[in-house]
Amino acid sequence: MIRASAISYAIVFALFIGLLASSVFFIFSTQKRIEISHTGQEHLLLDSYQGIQLGLQKVKVNDSLQFIHLSGDTSLIHKSIWGSYFLVTSKTFKNQRSITRSALIGSEFEESIPSLVVRNGSDGLRICGETFIEGTTYLPNKRVELAYIGGKNYSNPELVYGKIEDVKELKLPLSKAFQNISTGSFTGNMLPKPFESKDTSVSFLKEGIYYQSLDAIQLRGKLHGKIIIQSFDSLVVHQQAQLENVILIAPKIYIKQGFTGNLQAYASEYIRLEDSVTLRYPSTLILNEKNAPLTYEPHSIYLGFNSSVLGGILLTTQQYDFRKQPRLTIQKDAVVAGIVFNHGTTEIYGSIIGSLNTSETLTVAGGGSYTNHLLDVIISTKRLPKDFICPAWLELSSHSRKKVISCELES
Repeated sequence: MIRASAISYAIVFALFIGLLASSVFFIFSTQKRIEISHTGQEHLLLDSYQGIQLGLQKVKVNDSLQFIHLSGDTSLIHKSIWGSYFLVTSKTFKNQRSITRSALIGSEFEESIPSLVVRNGSDGLRICGETFIEGTTYLPNKRVELAYIGGKNYSNPELVYGKIEDVKELKLPLSKAFQNISTGSFTGNMLPKPFESKDTSVSFLKEGIYYQSLDAIQLRGKLHGKIIIQSFDSLVVHQQAQLENVILIAPKIYIKQGFTGNLQAYASEYIRLEDSVTLRYPSTLILNEKNAPLTYEPHSIYLGFNSSVLGGILLTTQQYDFRKQPRLTIQKDAVVAGIVFNHGTTEIYGSIIGSLNTSETLTVAGGGSYTNHLLDVIISTKRLPKDFICPAWLELSSHSRKKVISCELES
């Protein structure tokens, strides 16, 4: 006979083996589920990034695309304009999981972009002082000569450190989307709301906020992200304001001395940066003149002493008057890095690290005013970082690559 205790031991041992087997199976199945979950999450991350790349290459502005990946994930991709750049959003999902990614996009700075273009004036360009031009230069009749103004002769051994070409041979037009840019180009389908003077932060993964006011707006607070602020009178940005990636729209925009931030400004009459203003990358200034000025002073963008704009400056006009051309003034020790495209006159005493394309230049020195003269100016494409990403202003070659400037992710 088998003792009862032996049977009890056998039952306990069988239960132990069963429990152990169940534990092993549970651990294995849990690990498998975790592995599948991680793999699914990795696929979502990779496919959401691929969605951004598809938006760069395949999707037109203000258009959308639905794409099914090999993994079975689905991406809903949308492309729009955020100021001077593209904004691509990709929502990638499968079952109950989803990841949304947004990216600010610009154009690669091509080597074919010239350092200096002067479009008007049969006498070409005259240079003096410590002027330094580096890169391909397009001038009327390929003409560049020495000059003596402000008590200074030209001091460098070479006239231009690069090729000199005839401006008639240049084909580098402004993109159609920016030849007559309007407020609607920035706001799209966003509905305006009354301006509120309070700190606000909005992710680019969200719909965004469009503030609007008939009166002048004074900005002193903290505004970050997908925010548009429009005044039908004027906008003043004070030194203590903290702005990141916002768009400012007004006939007149003033940025006070010492301000540092990141913004895109669009005006129809004036944009004025006082001394020591720093607009970090990627910042842009756009002046689109709708009507000729009523006063003697031209509509203009002005950079004060020791100010800087990292991104680009664009001036266009819809009422061209050769006597009152839009004017860009860059004072001494002021720097612009990136693209400068001006349908009017450029009065420069500072530096452009990148490209200047202008109708003509102006220099005031020694009691005189001189057209198409440069005095103590630096213009160089060679000093611009190779990975610099430009605003989407120029009609570049078809193979020009679009690149991501910044990216946000939400899961």
